[in-house]
Amino acid sequence: MTVPSTTPSWQSVLQHIIRTPAERQRLAEALGVNVLTLNRWAKENSRPQRNHLIKLVQVILPPQRTELLEALRISYPDIDNWLHEESQEAIPSAFYAELLEDRATMIEATRNRQILEKILKQAIAQLDPNRDGLAITLVQCMPPGADGYVHSLRERIGRGTPPWLPDLEHLSVFLGMESLAGFVVQNQRAKSIDDLREDNLVPAYQHENEVSAAAAPILLEGAVAGCLLASSTQVGYFTQERLSLLASFADLATLGFNPSDFYQPSRIFLNVLHRADVQRPILQSFRKRVQQVLVDAARNHQHMTYAEAEDIVWRQIEEQLFAD
Repeated sequence: MTVPSTTPSWQSVLQHIIRTPAERQRLAEALGVNVLTLNRWAKENSRPQRNHLIKLVQVILPPQRTELLEALRISYPDIDNWLHEESQEAIPSAFYAELLEDRATMIEATRNRQILEKILKQAIAQLDPNRDGLAITLVQCMPPGADGYVHSLRERIGRGTPPWLPDLEHLSVFLGMESLAGFVVQNQRAKSIDDLREDNLVPAYQHENEVSAAAAPILLEGAVAGCLLASSTQVGYFTQERLSLLASFADLATLGFNPSDFYQPSRIFLNVLHRADVQRPILQSFRKRVQQVLVDAARNHQHMTYAEAEDIVWRQIEEQLFAD
């Protein structure tokens, strides 16, 4: 003998939720439907589309969400999978709220770095939930040279899933117009390459493990600070949906930059730079050179922070790469 379910239908739960005119109107506006449509769903006179059901769960107030979700599972056994899939296509509102709170409360010295690290961590989780193999790197414009133009980009923070390492910062290199990042920064628009082994229409070079790639510019009021650069082990991984999600994270990354980090497109004039294997022997001396700059400053009775010494060495290395 089958025991009847004691869980109410999702329609009856919805009827209870929209019993007040104010909440009925709020949900209708949040869902982009009229109140009559909402009433028809509750009275079982019509069935909502999948996207409306997902949105309904998302906009219901938390105290009522659990009961509605339990009821929906009876009529829609795949509802949890639908919600999971949807979560990969949009940045959760709670994450936006968390970043805004961090920006308001963190100390200035570490705020930008911590915000950008959080964004990369969230981007990896959403763009590669199954850990198929993805790397995401924050690429930033180097400050302009003596002529007032930005001539190179520098990879800063990087995160990955196997076969990449979790932290990719030690693999950071300089990039120029020969790279996908350079193309995206100079053109201020997102771009993906389905197969780096075959696509020669966009300048790019292929890193180890990398089969497809995508990048999205970090823009603020028409000025550019750099881009988010993503790599995958799979052909054609960056669908339009994933490219749009990457672009959303690039928009969010503006919270981790200062206004002075953004440059007008007319000031971007990238050089062609050597491949990573040529750069790395030079880059390996970075920490030693920073220490030497600090020692020299102390000998000359100059006050210099570690960050200021790093900036000096990055500029020296950039000039050395141009000269070589």
